Amino acid sequence: MPQVTIKTGIIDSEGHEEVLHAYLCDWPDCPNEAVHALGVIRELRVASALCDEHFTALKAQRKPDQER
Repeated sequence: MPQVTIKTGIIDSEGHEEVLHAYLCDWPDCPNEAVHALGVIRELRVASALCDEHFTALKAQRKPDQER
């Protein structure tokens, strides 16, 4: 899951530049921000997350007995 960092150039009240961080969706070729975590493999330090659009599509593909 790639992380995007944007330096705004705006200085806050403490004198630090405001920086925005976001993670991108793990779906191939999707530029949207990831908002739903799918899971983590702690030993490998790997996480996966999807945007709303792809999370909804993946959820629709699941069988009813797979729902939690």
